[in-house]
Amino acid sequence: MNISLLSPAGGLRYDDTADHFENGLLRLMNLSREEFERWLELAGRSHEHGALERLRDGWRSLRPAPVAPAARPVDRGPLDLQGSILHGAIAETPTHGIAVSTAPLHGWLVRCDGERFVCETEPPSYEEGYFEGEKLEAGGYGDYMAQAGWRLEKSARQVREMREHTGLDAGRVLDIGSGYGYFRTALDAAGYEHDGLEVSEFARDVASRAHGLTTFSGTLAERWREWGSRYDAVTLFDLIEHVADPRELLEQVAFILRPGGVLGVKTPNLDCPEAELFGPHYHSFKREHLGFFSPESLAAIALAAGFQPLHVATTSHLLAGFVGVRQTKAWESELRGADLIAWYALERP
Repeated sequence: MNISLLSPAGGLRYDDTADHFENGLLRLMNLSREEFERWLELAGRSHEHGALERLRDGWRSLRPAPVAPAARPVDRGPLDLQGSILHGAIAETPTHGIAVSTAPLHGWLVRCDGERFVCETEPPSYEEGYFEGEKLEAGGYGDYMAQAGWRLEKSARQVREMREHTGLDAGRVLDIGSGYGYFRTALDAAGYEHDGLEVSEFARDVASRAHGLTTFSGTLAERWREWGSRYDAVTLFDLIEHVADPRELLEQVAFILRPGGVLGVKTPNLDCPEAELFGPHYHSFKREHLGFFSPESLAAIALAAGFQPLHVATTSHLLAGFVGVRQTKAWESELRGADLIAWYALERP
């Protein structure tokens, strides 16, 4: 079933499936149907010419930026990068903002201590409220168990992509941040050996009860010395943005991989039109994300840790109803899709 909506004054149209409209755009941006129609109306009044610029104007009228602290100096961020403030406050958690560097393009979560914007290094709690709580209050997923069907389908696709892009047909895989075990379930069905590593006691318990999986507890920083050359592949799906020191993480991953082993990373892409349009309200700008990568910054830390790219791609979907599939594919081909997916191989000695 498709949905087609036109701004009252004409000129802006939204065409997409009803499922993606409701479970993609509305869910991710926390919009009601009435708020969406109001956004379309406000965007239609903009004097800008391009669709994205008009949508941006309409969004700023619908949801103004939260009040941010006055200009303050910005401490150096991860990777010893010097940056400036992109957003002094993000809508989901106005106590925090986003700083960015330009060479490479990279962002990180900051908080104002009264005098300076300092790099946030402490993650929030990843227990029951994060996975199953009220999303607007606790952050995280909200109803993660209810998403099992499509997440298992997505995981099966990710296993196929791993095989296609790396040539790894068998072996032992470590999924870091394994959550409820959806990706491990797909690995098992495809014949791979697998382990999971998860900081959340709640998620480990769900993985055991729902899928019969035993999961290692804690972080890689606590275990990497025990696991030298243990794995053929390590996956960091929606994980690297949650750590304070991504370079150290990838160095530890290199240690536990066998020579020629592969690394898979999926993370939001800072260099995307969606981040520009939605500004501090963008759904990837949230308290649990300590870092925000571009293809350039991810490639730099991967190379420094001894990895060479096998396949790097981006995907987009959020704005497809406004701009069409052709434009979405063009962003993806320019590595400006909203999600960044990369496979790397560890250099052989």
